[in-house]
Amino acid sequence: MSTNDGAKIKYLDDQLQLRKLINTYHWRADHHDWEGWSLTFTEDAVFDLPNSFGLLNGRKEIHDVCKGNMAHIYKIMQHIMVNLDFEITGPDSATGHANLIFTALADPSKPTQFVQSGGRYNWEFKRTPAGWRIHRARLDFLWNNGGDKEAVFDTSKK
Repeated sequence: MSTNDGAKIKYLDDQLQLRKLINTYHWRADHHDWEGWSLTFTEDAVFDLPNSFGLLNGRKEIHDVCKGNMAHIYKIMQHIMVNLDFEITGPDSATGHANLIFTALADPSKPTQFVQSGGRYNWEFKRTPAGWRIHRARLDFLWNNGGDKEAVFDTSKK
């Protein structure tokens, strides 16, 4: 195997690990595993949700605010991520972006009364001893179906 082949394998491995991280991030949120979800962030992460929860600093605040604003409202959540793209920017750094479709039910017995919104993620990642983690994230919600009575995702705050 040539040095170039080794670099290609490392690049592909990093790409797969970043994709797995984002899939884990959404899977855990969808299953209300807020502790596991928060572990996808670095300890000193920053999460900017400009038209919902604002600027959140550190894993604990990210966990507490997101869990506190969503866990009691939505019984079922489904995050659908498309157009995931990652760029390895250094030996221990990467960036990425994706589109999000978020759908949630407050009452599973009323499946036609759902909240749906769409947005765009932008990330910065750091490689840690535990693997790749989200270091900075920004989620801009672009639209919703108007069904969000609790104003969890208030797009009027742009």
